[in-house]
Amino acid sequence: MLSGSVFVLAAALVWVRALTVKATYQFVEKERHYRQMEQETQRLRVKWLKMTSPKKLEVLAEELGLEPPKMSQNLKLQSTEAKRENF
Repeated sequence: MLSGSVFVLAAALVWVRALTVKATYQFVEKERHYRQMEQETQRLRVKWLKMTSPKKLEVLAEELGLEPPKMSQNLKLQSTEAKRENF
């Protein structure tokens, strides 16, 4: 009876240890993936800032043959609230 109890206790201990090792491995993998995503986010943020900088947009507009609008091309739009007040 005692040897059976010892065996069950030893088996439970091995099972708990195996679960701990598995959980630790999964945690390390998730942490590694999280760090990779942080680096990718940072890389994309820098790329976005470079692409949307005013100087970059000016150069791109010039390459595409765009120019600032003329005064006659500017339109003033009314807000939706102002439109409701006119009714």
